[in-house]
Amino acid sequence: MVTFEAKGAPGASTLPAARVRRIIKEDKDIVACGSDSLYMITRAAEYFVDSLVRESFEFSRLDKRKTVQYKDMAKAVQSIEQYDFLGDIIPPTVTLKKTANEKSQQ
Repeated sequence: MVTFEAKGAPGASTLPAARVRRIIKEDKDIVACGSDSLYMITRAAEYFVDSLVRESFEFSRLDKRKTVQYKDMAKAVQSIEQYDFLGDIIPPTVTLKKTANEKSQQ
């Protein structure tokens, strides 16, 4: 498992608070969100993104690459139980040949 080290000044985040607030406002069930809550949600999103990218980077290193590609993220989602809920959002890559074979069998 990859660990997260906090970087930057305390109380600062890398994600823009205005965008996170806009995303939160899209949820009709949430009436108001205080600044403390907004900060905690922003930090949680940062931890999540950092964790997913670090795990994906491990898969790219196994393929002897330094760049994270979609297939690395898909492998991380498939192989790590923590990311199972992303299975529909980041599905595994399928080759055109495999897709054509499946269509011809139908």
